[in-house]
Amino acid sequence: MATKSQIVYNWLNLLVGGRLSDDFLPSYAQLSFIADYKRAQYIKQDQNKNYFDNDQFYQDLGCINMIPVDKAECCVIELDCNVLRTEVQIPKLIRLNNRLPIKISAVEKQSRFTIILPERVPFLGHTKHPQLGVKVYWLNNYLYIPESLDIKAINVRAILENPSNAKTFICDGEACYTDLSEYPLTADMLDLITKDVMGNELRFLLQTVSDEENDTQNKDQ
Repeated sequence: MATKSQIVYNWLNLLVGGRLSDDFLPSYAQLSFIADYKRAQYIKQDQNKNYFDNDQFYQDLGCINMIPVDKAECCVIELDCNVLRTEVQIPKLIRLNNRLPIKISAVEKQSRFTIILPERVPFLGHTKHPQLGVKVYWLNNYLYIPESLDIKAINVRAILENPSNAKTFICDGEACYTDLSEYPLTADMLDLITKDVMGNELRFLLQTVSDEENDTQNKDQ
């Protein structure tokens, strides 16, 4: 697959035949934003129709530290009862029907944890399925482990709304995502998105942006 930079510049070259001018010069940031929301749209459509995950959509956020916090997490009231919470917030996820696009496990990435609703925490002691292992719930973009377990860190893989948000997470001593990373998308979906963007967003921009100098030249050259 390609990086986001390669995708964006491919769109520009397809539109203007390899010759950039200020007749049409949308910013990289604008095209990057288009790429992200089109990716989110197409993955949502795909995942809602096909429940089986494609690992190419997921981004590894590495090992995320867990810290003890008061169960109330309130500056006025304390319950003197700690739960474990991720040290940092998890970036926004793509919205899917009836499930979260996230996989949580121990740091060895093999022991999967079970995601539950926070409202189910009071009933954990009465569960019919104790074999489901460690329970985790999602609240205010944090992950919580409500049980008294000695867990220092967890591994998180997720389908992020904005793939660049993984830049602040560390994987094997380096940023989990950089501008040189492969964009988390399949090749067939990229083809569909490219045709969509070329026929809609970029065509509309081409019709509305005019050459200020009337010289067909790129002002940045």
